[in-house]
Amino acid sequence: MLLVMLLIINSLIYLFLNMYRFQFTSHINRKIFIAAGVLFTIGNILLLGLDHSGWLVFFLLYIFAAAYGWMGAMTVAAVMAGLLLLFNLYTLEVWIMAAGGYVLFGLSTGGILYYFRRHNTQLKQWQEFFYKQSKNLHVLREVSLALQSTLKLDKVIHIFLTAVTAGYGLGFNRAFILLQEESNPNQYSGRLGIGPLSMEEGHVIWENVVMQKLTLRDFIKLQREAEVNDQELNRKIRSYSYTINEKQPLCYHVLSEMEPIIVKGEVDKEDRLLKHMKETFSMKEFAVIPLLTRGKVIGLMIIDNIVDNEPIKHEDLDNIMPLATQGAMAIENAMLYEKSENTAIEDALTGLKNKRFLDRMLPHLLETAAAKNNCLTALVLDIDHFKNFNDTHGHLLGNEILIQFGRLLKKAVAKEDVVCRFGGEEFIVLLPKKTLRQGEKTAELIRTAVRTYPFNGRETQPLHRITVSIGVASYPELAESGSDLIQKADEAVYRAKKKGRDQVAVYCEQEREVYL
Repeated sequence: MLLVMLLIINSLIYLFLNMYRFQFTSHINRKIFIAAGVLFTIGNILLLGLDHSGWLVFFLLYIFAAAYGWMGAMTVAAVMAGLLLLFNLYTLEVWIMAAGGYVLFGLSTGGILYYFRRHNTQLKQWQEFFYKQSKNLHVLREVSLALQSTLKLDKVIHIFLTAVTAGYGLGFNRAFILLQEESNPNQYSGRLGIGPLSMEEGHVIWENVVMQKLTLRDFIKLQREAEVNDQELNRKIRSYSYTINEKQPLCYHVLSEMEPIIVKGEVDKEDRLLKHMKETFSMKEFAVIPLLTRGKVIGLMIIDNIVDNEPIKHEDLDNIMPLATQGAMAIENAMLYEKSENTAIEDALTGLKNKRFLDRMLPHLLETAAAKNNCLTALVLDIDHFKNFNDTHGHLLGNEILIQFGRLLKKAVAKEDVVCRFGGEEFIVLLPKKTLRQGEKTAELIRTAVRTYPFNGRETQPLHRITVSIGVASYPELAESGSDLIQKADEAVYRAKKKGRDQVAVYCEQEREVYL
């Protein structure tokens, strides 16, 4: 009874060790597996006696065959055969049969286990391959749906880069986009980037991602947060503008051969773009990927793994190219849409915004002003005696005056102010957050700048110079709506004309009846 209990205890210890070993690394796991098998065998020999050692050796052969293959099994077979001979447990004939049996069992067991191990490895490789393919298809599907939701260029690029860098996407740590300049096909300028500036910043970002359990779709929706988080990164990437030709061999190879490359180690000083980026963003290894659409390259994408330092493999490039092609098509469509939009809202002659843009923008500016309790001031400008100028000098020179006048306006106002050509020689300037008095001051600066500018043909004008009359009105002080604002500024410019031209007039309800 005691013997049975001890055998059961020995077996339980063996089972416990085999269950416990899976909590360790594969190397320690194997050591525990062998130790458990050896202890189990020795325990049984001690309990059952040397007479039972013969068959227990087969169990030990299996353990070493499972751990080290047929070489491990053959080593144990040789050792055990030597021990049996040393202790003279069997006759020579029986020993030869036992030793032969150990060798045959070791070889066959090792071979069978090798086959299953190899088959299992191949199965895992196929499972990993199909998992990656499934993940890539999922990413393509999510990105395709997201890209169909917008034609805004920066939003499209954000979606594309998010798919490249998000953990639920392709999982690269960082990515940048440089686009080809329309005016110079050899010029490439930085447009947008996503990712950390340093390894430390990357760890903080990924800890937040893990805590919030964000999916790829969640990342795509977080454009505003990404713009805030990546401000410094994008400030640096947008300062890049390089001409790429034969003197920059790596980039030129990507553009001419239309194939991606992996860059490791030092970058030749001739490749100024890549060398500058490598130094600025502390890149150890990175890939340069062409953005291809309709047989041409419209930009470059640069990716790296600054946080986990995971090496970039050619297999990774094969996975990213379908997404890069899809992203390139979406970017090109967004660029064409942006170009058509700009054409639709820009005055073809002066390059200023047109009446269509004004009609679209004015309600938004009024809504913002009302929500934030700010002012919105409008200037209506009319070039004095412009018909006389056209009749005297012709429309070609008249058009040149309009172009120069538009440049003067853009130069005289702030960046956030809106300058539009309303039609003919009439222009409108919208001044967000400017009071009526500030608007009047800006109008006076414009009037003086126009009066003193050396326009060609100015001497033939009645005042011997090109001048402008300007009307000023402001919301909410004088106007209640967008149309009311423009109408009152227009009435004010009419009053300036009546008073002798080359003047700034602020809308005044008391004087309205006198001039209308």
